[in-house]
Amino acid sequence: MSAARAVPEKLPATVVAVVVLVITAVKLSVLSSPAARDFEECAEWTRKMFRDDERVARIMDCGARFAGRRKVGGGYAYYDLLQNRSFDIAGPNPTANEYAQIYSQYQRFLELQRREAALAEVQQLAAEKPQVPELSTLPVSLRRPTATPSKSERCAIKGSLSCTWTKLASTVRNAFASSSSKVVASTNPR
Repeated sequence: MSAARAVPEKLPATVVAVVVLVITAVKLSVLSSPAARDFEECAEWTRKMFRDDERVARIMDCGARFAGRRKVGGGYAYYDLLQNRSFDIAGPNPTANEYAQIYSQYQRFLELQRREAALAEVQQLAAEKPQVPELSTLPVSLRRPTATPSKSERCAIKGSLSCTWTKLASTVRNAFASSSSKVVASTNPR
């Protein structure tokens, strides 16, 4: 008999839970505004029907249903966040042709951005490149030395390539000069 008593005690709690679930399901199934033609009507209906947090959620639902916003003089405007500009559209949502036009405008926008970035990079590189002074702007002392340096001045650093190259060249020249003078002397009998 204890089992029979437990069922009537749980029955009111079960009925209350079912009623709460039904009311919640009915409230959640109601669209933001079933008869709304655009965002503004949907948002106005939502402001009248709901309070606080639920109102915000329902207005966001209106924004998801309607991409365009009503303009003051009539018609609708679609705001493209990527291009930071608005487009005139025929109804509360863009048609397929209007989406194609917006996309082609976006492609042009991206191409312009790429060109501007490339131009800025070239200008930055040109600004960083050191300028070579013209010969006429150099002081006279830097243009051309007036006197040829002596041999001791040329080889100021011992073991440098310029000194060793000069010594090697003079040695080779002297060797050929001495051998050619011997050959000339032996062929010339005096």
